[in-house]
Amino acid sequence: MDRKLSNQQEIQRLIRASDSARHTLQSEAILLRQKLDVPARLRASLKSSPTGWLMGSLASGFGLSLMFRRQAPPQEKKKRSLPITLLGLTLTAARPLAKIWLADQAKNYLSNRLGPTTPASQRTR
Repeated sequence: MDRKLSNQQEIQRLIRASDSARHTLQSEAILLRQKLDVPARLRASLKSSPTGWLMGSLASGFGLSLMFRRQAPPQEKKKRSLPITLLGLTLTAARPLAKIWLADQAKNYLSNRLGPTTPASQRTR
């Protein structure tokens, strides 16, 4: 009978060991499930530090825009001949003179069209 008692104790010890192992596995499974739940972790991280996420998204967007930026194709300089260059410079210099001459012509035309204006004192004589 002595032997049965020790077998009973051994069985009870094994049952307790299996229960503790089962509880340990359940708690580790819960922790693993929480670690692998990416959407919940992202929501928690966004709630805890929204400024960091905003700055990180701005920095990554700026970095990606710099990385994928298109470079403008090099434009060829148009070489002008000497006469065309001199003509352009001459027209640029003549523009103010042309404005003054045109304004004088318009003034003379309008003064002749309206007729000579004489002061009232000269008309009565």
